[in-house]
Amino acid sequence: MFQELFTPHGMEASDLTGWRAVLVNPWVATIIAVVLGVGLGMTGYQLVWPLFGAANQLLAALGLLAVCAWLGNAGRNNKMFYVPMAFMMVVTLTSLALTVWAKIGLLAAGTMDAATVLQLVIGVLLMVFAVILAVKGCKTIFGKKRVA
Repeated sequence: MFQELFTPHGMEASDLTGWRAVLVNPWVATIIAVVLGVGLGMTGYQLVWPLFGAANQLLAALGLLAVCAWLGNAGRNNKMFYVPMAFMMVVTLTSLALTVWAKIGLLAAGTMDAATVLQLVIGVLLMVFAVILAVKGCKTIFGKKRVA
């Protein structure tokens, strides 16, 4: 991921120089990822853990949405994905909404710590991006089909 993040479009990792070349080195990128993971695990995994389950299930819902849209565009039967996709999306967005509501309640009660604010921001972003993708996916799935 570091190689993709720090390599400009159209360039190879071997073409880079300077700090980018250091960050896309497989050893350096692995060490950075491991150190960050161990640091998070030893200090503050509880900061992101409440949203991890919702983000994981949201990924499953968006995966179902993507496969459903792809099959629909390919002219294949995609109706078997409607119920699981809708269920996963509704349950996950409900969970995120409840988490966001709880964090807003904590902020209203005067609990202004970094974990609460971070979880609130991440929860809102996940909800907004999920709704945008769901709307675009539903337009693709249920919209008028273009004739080639």
